[in-house]
Amino acid sequence: MPASSRAWRWGLPLLALGLAGCGYSSPPAGAGHSASVNLSLTTVPTIRSVTVSPAKANFSSCSGGKAQNNTESTSTKLGFPNGQCWVGSLGATFPITITNTGIASQIDVNGASAVPSDDITEWSLCNVGSNPFVACSGRNNDLPGKDQYLVQNFGPYRENDSGLTDNPRCDQEFDRNGRCWAMQGSSETEGIKLTGPYQSSDNSTKWTVTITWTPVP
Repeated sequence: MPASSRAWRWGLPLLALGLAGCGYSSPPAGAGHSASVNLSLTTVPTIRSVTVSPAKANFSSCSGGKAQNNTESTSTKLGFPNGQCWVGSLGATFPITITNTGIASQIDVNGASAVPSDDITEWSLCNVGSNPFVACSGRNNDLPGKDQYLVQNFGPYRENDSGLTDNPRCDQEFDRNGRCWAMQGSSETEGIKLTGPYQSSDNSTKWTVTITWTPVP
């Protein structure tokens, strides 16, 4: 057998042993005990949150309605048709404070259907303007129709002319640079204007109106 063939034949086990020797293996017998270090890491908070103060408020300064029907508004009671009530006053007082207590976020706002104390027939939100989300069906589509109502938030800088919707949308009171962006700790003060329905199917005299602010990326 040629020498080169014998070398190739006997070299394979040696090569295999050589490769095995280069691999990782368990610690040799008699190795000492291992020791570790635990390293602590702290991150910045990533929670998005807002606070609203006060948590409850009452409408007042009501006007409108129809005296000959005995449905005219009083100072603290909404009248029909289409009476108006306020929390705060446009251009003067803004009693609701919304504060961004979490990381920088866009602040969205939405309303919801007004709920009567008997929980039967709610008033749904409607909107006015050239492109309403849900059109008001009252006079010239600029006033709420039957079982509809309009809620407009306002602040020192502007008023939400079209009104709130059920879907969260950018709160224009936080808009400074074309985006409703709020840094941690920043806040806005707002008021609320409510225009009631032309007519209510529900005879309840107590209603709950809920407005929600939500921080989003």
